[in-house]
Amino acid sequence: MSDRALRLAAGLVALAGVGVAGYLTWAHFADTSVLCVAGGGCETVQESEYAEIAGIPVAVLGLGAYVTILVLVLWDSVGARLAAASLAFVGLLFSMYLLVLQLFVIEAVCIWCMANDVVVAPALAVLTGLRLRSP
Repeated sequence: MSDRALRLAAGLVALAGVGVAGYLTWAHFADTSVLCVAGGGCETVQESEYAEIAGIPVAVLGLGAYVTILVLVLWDSVGARLAAASLAFVGLLFSMYLLVLQLFVIEAVCIWCMANDVVVAPALAVLTGLRLRSP
């Protein structure tokens, strides 16, 4: 896969993440329920004590991370590639932590959170590939 194709894929994955996290951020600040396809898991998760860290909504943290990754992909230096891959790695670990919380502590699953998990794993793969191609 070419460098350009990897950068394009990384940008698209980051944009998908911005979309998911942006929607959840909007729903939080609009004080509205998110659209949920099954049960009430989304509301349960979004209203749990784990939906914020130090008063900052987790969705805002995700939005900030995806926007930062997008900027780093556009910047495209060796340091930017390392920072983007590192941020995606931390994001994946955090997503795994949140998934464990949903399954075993909150006992509810948010489909939007799962969508984020589907985005962050390929983001890490593509960004790691980009990092490994750095001169």
